[in-house]
Amino acid sequence: MTAIRTDMRKRGAWWLPASLLAVTALVASACSGASTAAPASAPSVTASPAGSAASAAAGSPAAATCGNYTGPAATIQYSFWGDTSELKSQQTIIDAFMAIEPKIKVTVTVADWTTYWDKLQTGLAGGAAPDVFLMDGTLVPDYQTRGQLLDLTPFITKDGFDLTQLNDLAVKDFTDADGHMYGMPTDINTVALYYNKKLFDAAGLPYPDATWDWAKLAAVAQTMTKTSGGNTSQWGLYTEVTDMENYWSELVWQNGGDILSPDHKTVVLDSPQAAGGIQFLQDLIYKYKVLAQPSPTASSGDLFDAGQAAMAAEGSWVVATYLNDGIDFGVAPLPKGPSGEATSIDPLGVVVYKGTKSPEAAYEFAKCYASPLMQQKEAALKSSMPANKAVLGQTYAGSFDGSQTFVDSIGYAHLKPSFRGYNELTTALQAELEANVFNSNKKTAKQALDDVTPQLVKILAANQ
Repeated sequence: MTAIRTDMRKRGAWWLPASLLAVTALVASACSGASTAAPASAPSVTASPAGSAASAAAGSPAAATCGNYTGPAATIQYSFWGDTSELKSQQTIIDAFMAIEPKIKVTVTVADWTTYWDKLQTGLAGGAAPDVFLMDGTLVPDYQTRGQLLDLTPFITKDGFDLTQLNDLAVKDFTDADGHMYGMPTDINTVALYYNKKLFDAAGLPYPDATWDWAKLAAVAQTMTKTSGGNTSQWGLYTEVTDMENYWSELVWQNGGDILSPDHKTVVLDSPQAAGGIQFLQDLIYKYKVLAQPSPTASSGDLFDAGQAAMAAEGSWVVATYLNDGIDFGVAPLPKGPSGEATSIDPLGVVVYKGTKSPEAAYEFAKCYASPLMQQKEAALKSSMPANKAVLGQTYAGSFDGSQTFVDSIGYAHLKPSFRGYNELTTALQAELEANVFNSNKKTAKQALDDVTPQLVKILAANQ
């Protein structure tokens, strides 16, 4: 849902308002009594990864067909974040669904990022949430462990939906530790290096490619930065620093570090390797002076989109924006770090409210959104990478200059951490980094991480 993500990213909004964190207990209490019966004939999937929905459905001879709904007629509500300009493109996709599933009527609501979560929390607390709503993979554990999401495993098993047709990391993000699925992945997005062809041609420089490393990035970015009289008219690089996804988490992984331990029970950001990755981003701002210093009070917007930056470390969600704005761009892999290639992958998906009165219809909509028909329409928008493997490889790949680079990057992508307490932990972490490492250089990355890690450890432990 590209432009949806684009709007959200430009606002630097990968967080929930503090007021929403405070109502979590209320929502959990309100939802704890809600229950939706699984299909009577659907076998329950046991609490073992080996018995997960993925393995149960993998033996199906073919993916469940979208358009074979036999349940009762129903009207369901689907809600997502974005702006009203997105409603038209999304309605086209939903109309296609209703054309093949005439017994299901889908009403749509859209709201900006903050309003979306505000309304969702209010609805969950009052037992009147949308039947189906858009969910970021990083937040699934918070909602699932508080009893707000419908377990789709019985529906998937009965229907024979083949989860192996979807990106493996995306499926993992919507699956709990016991192998139960709590949503259908619809979008995946990775981060790569965009470059402005016209600016590189004017400078007589070759385009970035897969051989680049950190040193090459810094050197070329310095060449492409134009400063006179203390004023910079063109920057060598643009990226955002308000979320780990672009682009400090990639630098941490490229330097051999990590954010959490593999079991997500230990904070490991205070390692020299992790600190070295974030330090390189600070150096791009203050040492090499190729990346504009972020402002805590005002946004300069996307300088690459404005033609004022030669390169951008950005996600696949901005492709449609750059194309619509007439930017002549190419896409190369992110430059390699000392430990090699790395990018991030952050799935989005649709989840079903546990208290829905139409679970069969809601599941059918979620299933179809992850199926080829609707995924092809998503891919045609060029604003997101479809989670469906076949559509990704056959429709998305080759649809614009650089699309294959994004597809190939999945092979070395790291899943953005997904854990209970995500918002609380990342809010504290970003506050420290932005105040002392990015918006100013009051501290080195190692000093900042050493200072904030005890707070992160407490937050993580409280959410185990």
